[in-house]
Amino acid sequence: MSGVGTLLAPYVGGGPKAVADAASTERTGWARLWATAHPFARPMPRAGAWYPVVGEASGERAVLEVRGKRVAVRKTLLEFRSERPKVFTVVVRSRDADSTLSAKFGREMARIYAVCPACTQRVPVVENQVAATCAKCGHQAEIAWWETD
Repeated sequence: MSGVGTLLAPYVGGGPKAVADAASTERTGWARLWATAHPFARPMPRAGAWYPVVGEASGERAVLEVRGKRVAVRKTLLEFRSERPKVFTVVVRSRDADSTLSAKFGREMARIYAVCPACTQRVPVVENQVAATCAKCGHQAEIAWWETD
């Protein structure tokens, strides 16, 4: 999808940084980064996590709510959906990202993991595992392996 339709809360301000508290903003859809996307945004949206779309910065940028902040991200870097997915998203990290994150979080952070659609917690998975339960929020659902093809 190339755009998100009519978006409500307009982005006010310039640049890619978080621009306001977005906790009470009406959501117009959900978006996540494409696996190869590396936007210059703070706070940085995490791979595999779905974020509420809360506005539009321009014809080229959507505004996401990321950890309570409004962040403008190029639409070409995002996948959009009208509703928040209920299944776990699979993330397969590159070897470069694997070594960087392992140094930061330790080896317990696997190269392949799932992201809880309810709370965005990383959930360890093994290949061909059918479903998962989030240890943080208890959400149970299917793992969307078909999205990694």
